[in-house]
Amino acid sequence: MKYGTLNYLKTDKGILMLNKYERENDPNSGYYAIPGGKLESYEKGLNNIEGRLKSGIRETQDETGLTLLNPLLKGVILFDNKDRIFDNWPNADNFYVYIYSAIEYSGELKASDEGIPCWIPEKDISLFPQNPGDKLMYKWIQDGRNFIGVIKHKGKEIDEEGSWVEWI
Repeated sequence: MKYGTLNYLKTDKGILMLNKYERENDPNSGYYAIPGGKLESYEKGLNNIEGRLKSGIRETQDETGLTLLNPLLKGVILFDNKDRIFDNWPNADNFYVYIYSAIEYSGELKASDEGIPCWIPEKDISLFPQNPGDKLMYKWIQDGRNFIGVIKHKGKEIDEEGSWVEWI
């Protein structure tokens, strides 16, 4: 299992997303996705809430040039990839992801080796190419409540019976 963060920045410009470059071993390769990435070993640990928060800020800054201000933990999701088929990720791992949300930032947009950052109107997110699981995740984030959830796949599609959310 891998651990990571995803970071939902919503402003009057829209939602910050990355148009991800095509890359091997990247589940979001070629898709639009919110910034995020893996936790480094020093960011993990039972009592390391600050490490996870710093990971979210670091990943967004590295991928987009923007620094999140005052991000809040919105939810956690287990992306259960055991039965999932990826075109470019032959040895898929499960991901346990902390979702942070922010409405303020500093800095200027800049491309990175991950992709090209852009602002997309919240109502239009579903119109852009993205992982099936991300569509479900955005629905949960946009609900406004905090959550814990599991997104499970069968092949390339969502397993509706195996996926769930609990509002907290």
